[in-house]
Amino acid sequence: MTIDPAFHHGEVDLLLASAAGDPTAVRRLLDEVAPVVYGFVFARVGGSEAAAEDLLQETLLEAVRSASGFRGESSLATWMCAIAKRRLARHYEAERKAEVARHGLQLVTEEDEDRDVERLDRQDEVARALGRLSPLHRQVLVLKYLDDMSVENIASQMGRTRTQIQSLLQRARQGLRGELDGDDG
Repeated sequence: MTIDPAFHHGEVDLLLASAAGDPTAVRRLLDEVAPVVYGFVFARVGGSEAAAEDLLQETLLEAVRSASGFRGESSLATWMCAIAKRRLARHYEAERKAEVARHGLQLVTEEDEDRDVERLDRQDEVARALGRLSPLHRQVLVLKYLDDMSVENIASQMGRTRTQIQSLLQRARQGLRGELDGDDG
């Protein structure tokens, strides 16, 4: 089957007229060529109407911007499907990057951010208060609560009895509370 070259010439004129803003040409382009391109794209985006519509719109815009490059050597629909194929490649790459980002990120709400700021402020406040304690009290609190050591292990590491460590921990916690209460200004 041979295609009449005048047919392709008519498609060149149709695209150029659409690019020039001729409403009749634009309507014909949308009625005659856009459904073919939409079907081409729709099948390749897993039936996502929204993605297909976005890609069709991008393809139409690029086709109109590139109208002077269409020489009519293929049908207008084939030429626009080639444009759509490049748009699809960008779409797939963007989807891949979004998937990677989704796996690496969590949605952070404003409430989460506020909680994080409060938590960080509190951690900073505790660190400053710990810094004002005696080295011995700071050491037992760090070993117990930051290093998560048992009283027995702390006693062994520090060369003290279990009872001495419990007493030190009690005095260190009271000292820390006192420092934190004094930090309210």
